[in-house]
Amino acid sequence: MRRTSIPTATGLVATGCLAALLATACGTRPPASTSATPAPMAPTAPGRTTPGPATGPGASTADTLGPGRRHNEADIEFARQLIPHHRTGIALAGAAAATAPKVRTLAEAIIVTQQDEVVRMTDWLKVWGAAPPGPAAAATPTGDPVRTLAGHQDEAVKIAQAEQANGTNPAALAFAEQLIESRTAQVTELTKDIG
Repeated sequence: MRRTSIPTATGLVATGCLAALLATACGTRPPASTSATPAPMAPTAPGRTTPGPATGPGASTADTLGPGRRHNEADIEFARQLIPHHRTGIALAGAAAATAPKVRTLAEAIIVTQQDEVVRMTDWLKVWGAAPPGPAAAATPTGDPVRTLAGHQDEAVKIAQAEQANGTNPAALAFAEQLIESRTAQVTELTKDIG
């Protein structure tokens, strides 16, 4: 009779947990190069929505966020704050991936996800007739890159919470909810690896 060793079983459980976390971090949207359209919202429970599949081949950013869709200054500020924040996060995730092999997969997923989200939010600003933010300041992590990235992702949660409190655009509000869930999971995973 062959027995599975505890380290092997533990490794399989850890791999499964990481796969679930990455699915949350990356979402199920197509890459930005395929479509910059934010996905319409699909109901999940009474009063709650999450990003869902595109409504059809003709769906566009203007269809879901155009002049007929309400937005306010808080929605614009959300995108303007988060775009440079994401650009900095991409650099920090690169530093974490390069120096901490145990978080490399998560850090690489953060990079891909945040690049896609920058494109999406830039499109929102264009549709809303708002100027995009300037380039982000150069990100140079001080101290432990993983700890710095975890703190940075926690800041994104606070930005998203402000959008939930003050925003009105349905797509931006749903994105804020998704961001809170995924970044909270990322912070948990990153801080677990800090030790």
